[in-house]
Amino acid sequence: MTNAGRARAGLFAAFAGLGVTAAFVPAVLPSAERAIGADLSAAVPALFAGLLVGVLVSGPLLVRRPPQTALILGSALQAVAIVAVALAGAPALFIAAAAVAGFGFGLVEASGSVAAKSVAVGSATGLLSALLGTVAVCAAVTPLLVAVASDARPVLGLLAVVPLITVVMLAGPTPAVSVAEAPAHRDVRGLLVLLPFAVALPLYVGVETVLSGWSAVIPERILEVDPALAALGTSAFWTLMAVGRFSAAALRRASVSPIVILVAATTGAAVLMATAGMLVGSAPVWALVALAAVVVLLSPSYGLILGLALDRLDPARSAAVTGALVACGAVGGTFVPTLILLVGRDPASSTTFFVSAALCALVPVLVLVAVRGPGPATAAT
Repeated sequence: MTNAGRARAGLFAAFAGLGVTAAFVPAVLPSAERAIGADLSAAVPALFAGLLVGVLVSGPLLVRRPPQTALILGSALQAVAIVAVALAGAPALFIAAAAVAGFGFGLVEASGSVAAKSVAVGSATGLLSALLGTVAVCAAVTPLLVAVASDARPVLGLLAVVPLITVVMLAGPTPAVSVAEAPAHRDVRGLLVLLPFAVALPLYVGVETVLSGWSAVIPERILEVDPALAALGTSAFWTLMAVGRFSAAALRRASVSPIVILVAATTGAAVLMATAGMLVGSAPVWALVALAAVVVLLSPSYGLILGLALDRLDPARSAAVTGALVACGAVGGTFVPTLILLVGRDPASSTTFFVSAALCALVPVLVLVAVRGPGPATAAT
């Protein structure tokens, strides 16, 4: 395999590891709480706190080292954390392991986005859509494996093999994923072209977090089904994410503009989200159908928004600001669900869907503002 081919394969392996980590910690919580005999709810915010720290650390790391370094480090940390989560016999160890998993996740997410720009042919949006589709597939399968082995939690440590594949594949020279030269100085006016993207990312991530974080709670409360059955909503969510992301990747290969895909999909998702809000009381099943369509439509948004932002930067600046952009998204993942709870209190209420629809509707507006602004920013000389 050529260095370029190994770099791409290692990149897909890294994103597969992200999918395992994203679903493993939340999915294993019930069985871990039963085995340890303690409330482990704090593991979820610990996971996202670690993610935010990892993203922030990736910024200075990426301007000094090639993305390959952060990909290997982040994947190794996720592998260690998965084993620790599977074997943890005390609450403190479990929660600390979740934080380490998030830290590794953040490193890989940010560095993987930079690496995608380096190895992509033309725009980074198509490759990012395929990579994020890989995340969704692995995240959809992981809860099923956790359910099968819930009574033998230590066995689930074998899932660490997935992120370890990245370490093996990217070990050694991979010129296709190289460090970018730091710009001589930063042109603030040039970086202003990213402002609409920096606002759109947290809005999208926040709405996605509403749907993913409560993917089991929403069907449970709307349909009043058994919690064990409702847990399958998480697998359904990630399956729909995979469908949407790979569909977007296919459209990109067919030369459909990423702007067209993003604007049409997010506009349609906003309309369907509002429709779900109107139907949740009178026709709950149709409300869930509308939400399923929302997930498919929204699923490629993250890769498209981030890819469009990176396409407007030269390689040096993409490495310097990717961490900041991803961090903006991580902040939205915390802020928007908190806002939803403050306003609507119930994740399955019509207010939740109306507020999410309003936030979602802002995304295409911001993207259109961004693409009508100045052209790609280049490093000052």
